[in-house]
Amino acid sequence: MAPKPPKPVGDVVRKTLNLPKTEFPMRANATVREPQLHARCVTELYATQRLTRADAPTYVLHDGPPFANGSLHTGHFLNRVLKDMLNRYKLLRGYQIDYIPGWDCHGLPIEIKALERLKDTNRDQMDPAEIRRHSRELALEAIAGQKKDLQRWGVLADWSGAPGTAYHTMDPSYEVKQYDVFKQMVQDGLISQGYKPVYWSPSSGTALAESELEYSDDHVSQSAYIRFRLKTPAGALTSHAANATISAVIWTTTPWTIPANRGLCFRKDLTYALLETAPDVLDLVALDLADSYATTIAGMADAKVVATFTGAELLGNVFANPLDPAVDSIALLGDHVTTDAGTGVVHTAPAHGQDDYHAWMAHHAAHGTDNSMTCLVDGKGKYTAEAGPAFAGLFVQTKGTAAVLEALAASPAALVHSAPLKHRYPYDWRTKKPIILRATKQWFAKLDTLHALGHSALDEVAMHPKSSRRRLEATLSSRNEWCISRQRAWGVPIPVFYDVETEEPLLTPASIAHVQQVMAANGGSDAWWTLPLSELLPPGHDPARFRKGMDTLDVWFDSGSSWLAVLGGRPADVYLEGSDQHRGWFQSSLLTSLAVQKKAPYKQIITHGFILDERGQKMSKSLGNVLVPSDIIDGKKKNNIPAYGVDTMRFWVATTDYTNQVSVGPATMVKVSDSVRKVRNTARFLLANLNDFDPRTDMVAYEDLTALDQYMLHLLAELQATITDGYETFAFNKVQQALAHFIATDLSAFYMEACKDRLYCEAPNAPFRRSAQTVLEYALRTINTAIAPVICHTAEDIRMHRLAQYTKQPVNSVPGSIFLEGWLASEAQWLNPQLAKEWDVLRQLRFEVNRLVEAMRDRGDVKSTLECNVEILASPALLALLAKVDGRVLEDMMLCSGVSLAPLEGNASHTLQAGDAAMPVHLNVVLAQGHKCPRCWKFCPDVDAAQTLLCERCAVACGQTSVAALIDALDVEE
Repeated sequence: MAPKPPKPVGDVVRKTLNLPKTEFPMRANATVREPQLHARCVTELYATQRLTRADAPTYVLHDGPPFANGSLHTGHFLNRVLKDMLNRYKLLRGYQIDYIPGWDCHGLPIEIKALERLKDTNRDQMDPAEIRRHSRELALEAIAGQKKDLQRWGVLADWSGAPGTAYHTMDPSYEVKQYDVFKQMVQDGLISQGYKPVYWSPSSGTALAESELEYSDDHVSQSAYIRFRLKTPAGALTSHAANATISAVIWTTTPWTIPANRGLCFRKDLTYALLETAPDVLDLVALDLADSYATTIAGMADAKVVATFTGAELLGNVFANPLDPAVDSIALLGDHVTTDAGTGVVHTAPAHGQDDYHAWMAHHAAHGTDNSMTCLVDGKGKYTAEAGPAFAGLFVQTKGTAAVLEALAASPAALVHSAPLKHRYPYDWRTKKPIILRATKQWFAKLDTLHALGHSALDEVAMHPKSSRRRLEATLSSRNEWCISRQRAWGVPIPVFYDVETEEPLLTPASIAHVQQVMAANGGSDAWWTLPLSELLPPGHDPARFRKGMDTLDVWFDSGSSWLAVLGGRPADVYLEGSDQHRGWFQSSLLTSLAVQKKAPYKQIITHGFILDERGQKMSKSLGNVLVPSDIIDGKKKNNIPAYGVDTMRFWVATTDYTNQVSVGPATMVKVSDSVRKVRNTARFLLANLNDFDPRTDMVAYEDLTALDQYMLHLLAELQATITDGYETFAFNKVQQALAHFIATDLSAFYMEACKDRLYCEAPNAPFRRSAQTVLEYALRTINTAIAPVICHTAEDIRMHRLAQYTKQPVNSVPGSIFLEGWLASEAQWLNPQLAKEWDVLRQLRFEVNRLVEAMRDRGDVKSTLECNVEILASPALLALLAKVDGRVLEDMMLCSGVSLAPLEGNASHTLQAGDAAMPVHLNVVLAQGHKCPRCWKFCPDVDAAQTLLCERCAVACGQTSVAALIDALDVEE
């Protein structure tokens, strides 16, 4: 039988080393592994914590409902992951999480989209109940798709679909509960009906609230300067009117409202001038604007000021509407008049402007005269027949404007000047088309009485960022009323009945309560459209005398009632939404809560910015820069985006300063992916070096750790404090920055390098090795817990592999969850500032030694740092410090084969800084004595030139003194 070939020496000694090994894969394989971990990280976890933490303090992050219309986008991902990180952090801190996802299901966009599906159907003639059926189907489809996305994103919630696990504003129970808010506001006199100008969307065919507007800076209007000839002079103008034609000049960006003009507003304390712009022709404008008007508009270098008056002196004068001299335009006073632009005289159409309306009503209230007004524009934005045959049927913002300007040009001297003007203008935020102001009969919530209460309540609400407080307070102060009625079918009806003869409304707490009972018994608000009037009316009312109202409540009233319908009136710990919700859900929730329970519905508000592409542009289909979450999670070949998985995208959220605008794109995700990979590889290295470590039996007591290991625990304690503070203050990006710095600077570049030798080469159970493993165990737990709120699947996977290694269970059989194990917990003794100061000096020393070794390598003097020994000639203070440190630790820290210490007697080559004190030191890096140990590769006098012997440390670790003995021992084992 032929002899066995000799084993390579390297293979022999490698078998005696404690080489790293772990089943935790280097690659995440996220698209496969994340779904496998989903139940453990999400649904099962939520159910378990609800079951096992019944007595724990509850944390309520109230979910602002996304619109049940279409797919979720990257902004939704940002929002939901921010919420999820906060919930998961609180879960780790021992709270019971009460998180109920919600959907905003009513409203115009859903109704329009549902109708668009019907294509050729005569939608204008469709029965409201049929519209509602199609809208409900569309909302349910959207909810199903969005729910699937939220689960894939790892959002912690109960996704079983059981009652109470989610809320929909179209659920009958929600609708009925919403009426409790409305009923209380009716009882307290906060709900009223009025005929006044409101924001009206011709493209949507409904009234809008301020919160439903967005502003375009690129809107172009046709501006015009127009003369209103004095018709009936009074007071100071009388004498001047005898010998000249006097006209008040106005400037407007809405010429289409001129047919509805009923007055001219002057400011009582403003000085007005009569300018002679032609012989016997006097134009009345504000004195402050006279020069600019004369030169720029009237084309005169120097117009003569004939006389001046205050605005108050002009009351009583009557001017003629330039389109119809028979129509009076009376002089009014208004504080909204300024000299920022125009002429200081404001054209007033009370049916088409809120300031106009208030000035008109105030004047007639003071004089006891008729304040009636007529709106000449219909719901589609077209002139009615009352506007006259020249305008009837024309859309006011296009052909209507052109027709008015043409008529003014034909009227003698009426049109002074006309030009297009690019300016900021309100748009319907759903249809993205311009709105108008139009007087209609609507229902309003009175808000002026809530202002003081609201500001007081907000003093008790914490806000992040702090600057967001001003936005919410400003929106609260600027609203005196809220138009809550909408002219749509898909929504919660305003439960009002009208007397068919007098049009007087029947709306009382009792009538609302009756409608609530009917709806609760008949499947919700559909009953309003399907049941006969006799069942909807409260008992004792004749159905023949009434008709039911067809308006629905503003959807912001729907979602703004969730604090009662979902939370039952208890305040939420946090509302977290985009910054646009200061005028939306934050505000509507505040207003309804103030009205009913006289306090804010939330303890804290957190806001985030919006998503931009990597060039800082808003994402839009026309620009082709839209990235949806699935593009990043599952990959998009067209854009060369690999499948990063959910955790990488969640990590992106955690690295952003979400309080500002947030950018994302392919280049961003490459960087984020690298960061996640570094965290993963660090965890893998730690797991691999803990493969034979059982923390139940192998942990080394603090007092038995080396000074280096104690120093690392100090750094871990500081890191844990920084991480905790980051999560507590919602600065998630600072958490990741601190963790990345620790991994790169303290753990990888310093400690891992300094302890590799003892991890690999000491005997498995050697206290010196177990000391390092104890630190690695604490480091792994810290990193694992710190990343858990962010990359939840990865964190859970790391924990499972960590426990599987020492319990010897299959990975997927490991019970429990990292989220139920508690938060970071360092011991008080870990924090040792004095030790940290000493090791700051030692790290400086290490840095200087490394520089000297690198210079030797660059010259070719050595190939490896282990070929070197370091001679340290130190000052007394430094020598005393070094004497505290185990020599083996110093060797490993310097990455050399030996360190010698001696007093400094000559000149120093370096000066180390210990706070304000200087520590001189002289460093010599010399070639190590002896030969390289074939096992640990350190140079040692114990090793012979042929490298057949082991160094003394390796001999003890292996129980053999030579390579030959190792081979024999290996043969026996085999």
